[in-house]
Order: sequence, then C-alpha cells, then structure tokens
Amino acid sequence: MNQDPTNAIFTLGVRPEAFRLPHPRLGLPVILVVRRVLLRAFEILFERGLSLVSEKEDRVTATLRNVIENDLRRTGSVPGFNSRTYCALVRQAQTENFDLTRLGKAPDLCFKLRNDEEEPRPALSTHDALFVECKPVDAHHAAGSVYCDKGLSRFVEGDYAWAMGEAMMIGYARAGRTIPKHLVPAMQKPDRFEALKTAELPKPVEVSEAVGTERAETLHASRHRRGFPWPFCKGFACDIVIYHSWHRCD
Repeated sequence: MNQDPTNAIFTLGVRPEAFRLPHPRLGLPVILVVRRVLLRAFEILFERGLSLVSEKEDRVTATLRNVIENDLRRTGSVPGFNSRTYCALVRQAQTENFDLTRLGKAPDLCFKLRNDEEEPRPALSTHDALFVECKPVDAHHAAGSVYCDKGLSRFVEGDYAWAMGEAMMIGYARAGRTIPKHLVPAMQKPDRFEALKTAELPKPVEVSEAVGTERAETLHASRHRRGFPWPFCKGFACDIVIYHSWHRCD
C-alpha cells in the first residue's frame, strides 16, 4: 500500500494540508437532487419510446448520461440541477484508487458540484463528487454476484469514492427484481455480509422525496465499514453510506 508522501504528492498533485479526509459530506439534499434528475431522465427515455428491457448496461448508462447532460443540466428543468450548480456529467472518467496503485479506475457516472464559494472545500477536487455505479438486476444479472460483488464492493474496497462518505448505486431492475426481495437477501448471506463490511442493510430513506414511483423504488440506503488506510497517513477510511436508486426498465 502506498503510504510514501512523495509518491502521494506526485499522484494527487497537492500537499496533505490542502485537504481533509473524509471530505465534507455532500448531504441528503444533494442526493435528492440527483434522485430527481434520475427519475426525470428515465421518464424521458420511456417518453421517447426507448426500450430498456434487453439493452446492455453500457448502452443504458451512455444514453442515461446523455439525457441528463443534454436535456436536463443544459436546460435546468429539474430544480437545483443546472449548469451553474453542477459541472458536466462525466461517464467512466479515470480516477485512482485509495492507495494510488491503480490509476485507471472508472466509475460509471460522476455528479460534481461547482464550488464558487470564496472558501473552497477542503477537498481533493478530482475526488470530490457523488460517484455512481450502475448495474442491471434481472434473471441474468443477480443482485448478489453482479450488483454487489461487481458494483457495490468497489466502494467498500476503496476503488471508487474513497475520499467520500457517500456514493450511489443505480439498479436497472427487470423481471420484478426489488430491493427488499432480492438485494437485501443477497446482502444478508454471511460471506457477502462480511465481504461488504455491512453495518446497516438497505432501508428506505424516510423523506417524502425518496418515496417510490410507478417506475422507481423508494430510495434506500445502506452503510458499510471500510478501514483501508488513506494516503498521507491520514488515518483509516470512515464508513460509507451507499444510496440505492432502482429503476424499472421493463
């Protein structure tokens, strides 16, 4: 693990006093803005007659990103989400993992707030965002082996969002897959429960804006311990809250 300050400065480009870990929380209001954006983006996909029943993950994510960026951020049609408050939505931008040994990690989406305040956030700008991983959940893509083991685990292991206290998983749900009936049981299996360092299983976010719709489940959140060492000997990683936003794609 890379704890050499010289190597860390070389990779991150800043000295340790320039930022703090974890970064200041984005907070539930930011999560709910992104949730509104996702709900509207999926509405647009269906309004335009796009079928998501059999489309592969990358194609759905690319289309979703383009709708969010070109239809929503540009127009500001979703309250709180526009070109003045958010940077351009990035898909699969390369970033570094927690110990800076893997430089080509690529989360599916990255929602980054603009920071126009006189006092900038004490954060690494390149790692200060809501990082999102997207996975299909259906008969061919299990909630456990795909969504958890190949998606959610990347946040727990420090590949993505290692400097943050929050992140998001988007589920492209098909064939009746739901969080209570499929994700929670998959996460409860002893080996996976331990591997994901689960502190709290997914439970509904209890605010009105998180309630489910005809095409989306209620927003859920789970909490996971991490504990890997942060660079610059800044201690060990705090817990991370993962928000689960599942959207019906059939």
